[in-house]
Amino acid sequence: MQLQYIGGIGDFGKLALLRHLMKDRRRLAVFFYLTGENEQATDRERHFDYLKHPDDFRHFAPEVFDWLAEFDGRRGGAVDPLTELQASKLFGNAAFLRKMVPKRASFRRLWVNELVALVRGANLVFLDPDYGIEGKRLTNKHVALAEIAALRSPHRALIISHRQSGRKSEVKFLADRMRSLGCDPVEIIRLSLVTSRFYIIVDHDSAMTELISTFARKWGNRIKSYRV
Repeated sequence: MQLQYIGGIGDFGKLALLRHLMKDRRRLAVFFYLTGENEQATDRERHFDYLKHPDDFRHFAPEVFDWLAEFDGRRGGAVDPLTELQASKLFGNAAFLRKMVPKRASFRRLWVNELVALVRGANLVFLDPDYGIEGKRLTNKHVALAEIAALRSPHRALIISHRQSGRKSEVKFLADRMRSLGCDPVEIIRLSLVTSRFYIIVDHDSAMTELISTFARKWGNRIKSYRV
C-alpha cells in the first residue's frame, strides 16, 4: 500500500467495494501490507482529480466520496490516514491493521502467525499488498499463497487486491492460484480507475455473490466481473 495515494480514485473504488460487501453485517478486518518504500506521487493530479467532479463519481458511494473529499482537505495538517479511516466509522467496528512486511522469509513465517491472530473473529478479511498475489517470486509487496492459506477459515470470505500486471491470461492465473488452495467459490472483479486493479473474492456465500453482482451493475463500464 502506498500511503501517499490514500484518498485517490483507486481508494475510492476499493473502499466503496468493501463498504458494499459489508451490507450483510460482516465483521471486516483490513490488512495493509506496508513496506516503508513509498514512491513519490509524481502523478497525483491523475489520482485525485475525481474529487473535483462529484457529479461523475459521488453517486457510486456518497458516504465514501464525502469522507475522502473532507480527508483530502485536511492533508496539510498532521493527518494519520489509517487512524482517521478507522475513526470515521464508515466501516462500523472494522479493524484496520498495519504492520511492516519483513523482507526475510524466515521472519515472514513468524509474521504471518501474528497476522492470523490479529484477524481472529473477522469473517471478511481484505489484504492490500502493493503488487498482489505472488507469481514467480515473492517480495514484501506481494501476498504469499501460504498467507492466504493460513487466513482461510470456515465462514470467512477473503478479498485480495492485485495490481494488473499485463500478464497473459491474468484472470485465469489468479483463479488457478486460488483453486490450488482449495478456495471455492472464486470471483474476480477488475476496477478500471486511472489504473486497473483486480479484487479476488473467495470462500464467500450466496449473499455476497449477489452483493458482488449489484456492485458490478452499479459501476457499469468501470468494472468487469468474472466468475471463474
